[in-house]
Amino acid sequence: MIEYAMIALVFLSLLLLILSFFAKDKMKVLEEQIDQLTMSFAQETYQLKKKLKVLEEELLMSDEDIMEIVRQKALKDSVQLEREQVLSLYKQGLSYEQIAKETALTTEEVRMILQQYWRGMN
Repeated sequence: MIEYAMIALVFLSLLLLILSFFAKDKMKVLEEQIDQLTMSFAQETYQLKKKLKVLEEELLMSDEDIMEIVRQKALKDSVQLEREQVLSLYKQGLSYEQIAKETALTTEEVRMILQQYWRGMN
């Protein structure tokens, strides 16, 4: 009788051992979720620090610095608009001279803008 009990216990232990290999490890799933949350938190913290640094730099700027940045941006925007206007007129079939008259640029400036555009396309 004891022999049967021992055989049953050995069989049961082998069965449980085999089942343990196929069972999902709940701790592993939790560890993965914690790792993902930690990475997400670290990324958000980094982004916030970057934004805070930018804000601090902006607060330390003088009014003249801010005005210079605004002027540079406005100049860049006007140059971009000028280029778009030249390209639009060229696509409508106007000559360099006609585009120059329409945009108040010189013929050479029109030619340079179009050459830069063509180089950018290649």
